[in-house]
Amino acid sequence: MKLLWLADRIHLNRYGRTILRDKYCALPHGPVPSNTMDLSKENIEDVFSVHDFTIEAEDSFDPKYFSKSDIEVLGEVWDRFGLMTDRVLRDYSHFFPEWKRFENELTDDDSPNSFPIVMDDFFKEPLDEANFKNDPKRSELSRDIYHSHNAIQEILTR
Repeated sequence: MKLLWLADRIHLNRYGRTILRDKYCALPHGPVPSNTMDLSKENIEDVFSVHDFTIEAEDSFDPKYFSKSDIEVLGEVWDRFGLMTDRVLRDYSHFFPEWKRFENELTDDDSPNSFPIVMDDFFKEPLDEANFKNDPKRSELSRDIYHSHNAIQEILTR
C-alpha cells in the first residue's frame, strides 16, 4: 500500500491526477489508498490472492490498463523504494504532511484510527528527513489541473 501511495503522490504532483483514483486515509501506520486496501484483504478469484501481507496477481502485468506516465512512475517508485521493508516504508510515510496532519490523533489510543486525507497535503513538501522533493512549479500546475478536473467532475455529477 505504501508503494501505491508513493506512486500516486508522485504522479499527482507531476500530472495532476493519481494513478489509482482512490480515496486516501491516514492510518496509524501511514497513508493508504482506502478502497484498494479494502480490496486487498480478500482473495478475488482470477485477479489476485492474499497471503499474510503479500498480494500476488493471478495474471501477468498487462500495460494496456496503464498510461505511459503511470508505468513510468510505478517503475520509478519500485526502483527507489521497492526494496524497503514494510516497517521502513511505514516510518518513512510519517514524514509526509498527509500523515503529519493527523499524527496526534493517530498516536492517541482514545482517538479514531482513520482519517480522510486532505489531497492538497499531497502537494506539500515532507520533512527534510524524507529526502523527497517535488518540482515546485510542476506541482503548482498539477494542483491547478487536479482542482480544475475535480470542479468539472462535480458539475457533471450534479
